Amino acid sequence: MGTLAFCQFCGQRIVGKNWLFRHPDWPEEITLRICSDCADHAPRCIYCGLPIAPAGSQDRCVTCQSKYPLCQACGQPVSGDLTYFDGAGPFCQTCCHERPPCGSCGAPLTDDRWQLSDGRLICSHCRAGAVFSTQEAVDLFTEIKARLSVNPGIKLNIPTGLFLVDQEQLQEVFHQQPARPEKGMIKGFEQGAPELLGIYLRHGMRRGIYILTGLPRKLFIQTAAHEYAHAWQGENCPTLGNGLVQEGFAEWIAYRAVSMFGYTSGLEQMRNRQDIYGEGLRWALNCEDRDGVQAVLAACRADAGASQLEMPEGRAVT
Repeated sequence: MGTLAFCQFCGQRIVGKNWLFRHPDWPEEITLRICSDCADHAPRCIYCGLPIAPAGSQDRCVTCQSKYPLCQACGQPVSGDLTYFDGAGPFCQTCCHERPPCGSCGAPLTDDRWQLSDGRLICSHCRAGAVFSTQEAVDLFTEIKARLSVNPGIKLNIPTGLFLVDQEQLQEVFHQQPARPEKGMIKGFEQGAPELLGIYLRHGMRRGIYILTGLPRKLFIQTAAHEYAHAWQGENCPTLGNGLVQEGFAEWIAYRAVSMFGYTSGLEQMRNRQDIYGEGLRWALNCEDRDGVQAVLAACRADAGASQLEMPEGRAVT
């Protein structure tokens, strides 16, 4: 006597014809057995054509749900390239190009958005972990400095304050300077987020680091560490005129800082940037791999000694 077969959808005993299905990604020994009625009436997966169980999604089987995640903006399955922004995502390419970007991380905005006092719109992901409080910013900056003083061993001798400012104030600081950085020295995103995130300003004996308010914690650490590196350069190699070394070193310090705080999701993106920051970071990482951490610091000092290009006072270095 043969073994009784039961439908894996309705649970009823199969009488008469039954249907066997197998997803291309399943092991060969795994099959789906259902009755003719369920095979005729169950919705089919839009990707593989497999019948979908009544309690599941209406357009994708369980296997394809894990294979094709939903875009966090439009809610549609993403079958092409996935894009993430500082841990938020995935997002489809249509939303990345057609929706306005978050004013902090650059991710496509949804209806769940927040407007800041300077008019910037930010996503809920950034709002949840953004740095808005001056005290929080100062405390985090103090921890960044403490960690960098140990590894790779950089610290400042001249007091340098940290100021949390909105977009309008940051632009005002930038435009008041008698000499402005080149276009390639402005830190920004290709997806359309605000270009200017932070500035290190030296004017006479005055030193200051200005950071845009509302940045996610990880992006705040990255920006603050980058500008802190420029402050270190101002004290230790003020004649450094090689933009690649200057920005590469600063981005290398930022790269190390976000790693120290446990943020690893954006490291590959930093390494792969196709601009002076990415190119400079790759130079610094190669130097570190070849000769060690202290070799990168020495390269800054050596290049400064060779260039003999004085950095004008009042220059905003980003």
